[in-house]
Amino acid sequence: MSFTTLDDFLLRASDRLDPVRGVQSLPEVGDLDFVDADRLTTIRPAAVLIPVIPRPAGPTALLTQRPDTMASHPGQVAFPGGKIDQVDADEVAAALREAEEEVGVVPDTVELVARASPYVTGTAFRITPVIGLLPSDFQARPDPTEVADVFEAPLDFLFNTANHQTGTAFYKGRHREFTEMPWQGFRIWGVTAGIIRDLYANLYET
Repeated sequence: MSFTTLDDFLLRASDRLDPVRGVQSLPEVGDLDFVDADRLTTIRPAAVLIPVIPRPAGPTALLTQRPDTMASHPGQVAFPGGKIDQVDADEVAAALREAEEEVGVVPDTVELVARASPYVTGTAFRITPVIGLLPSDFQARPDPTEVADVFEAPLDFLFNTANHQTGTAFYKGRHREFTEMPWQGFRIWGVTAGIIRDLYANLYET
């Protein structure tokens, strides 16, 4: 099964994912096996907002492309987000703060839906994805110091396994497979595609 309607997506997210606040029950996923042993005790908490926009032509997810100058994951497609700072009450607050800084999301206008599985990256971040519904007329205002480009991809594209391609690479001296889903010249892959693929599994395969 795959994406059908926004209402169905939101219902599945509310029923099958973790609540916005409270106990996290979903297991960690991602690249934990690729984190160096000496960094396991210093994994840095981070959060991203998965901004869903109910456009007239169908719901989309807002994504950004990171500048090539970024220290972590330069040039990659990503959801708005970043490290959790001391000023953040929790990962939800961090995701909203970063989305406001990066693309102009006004936190009070976001309808928070659920949290997806924490995703551990090979660069030693533990990312909590937070799903939020944005106003239908949202227009991004990207900060050029943090965002090289911004675009939207339809949910019915992202949550259709026909668009989930498998790539292979050698990372830290080991063979690994990863998901990628090219969209209109943008390469959605790596951590972001991994978060989407895990979200698909939790919503439509369980």
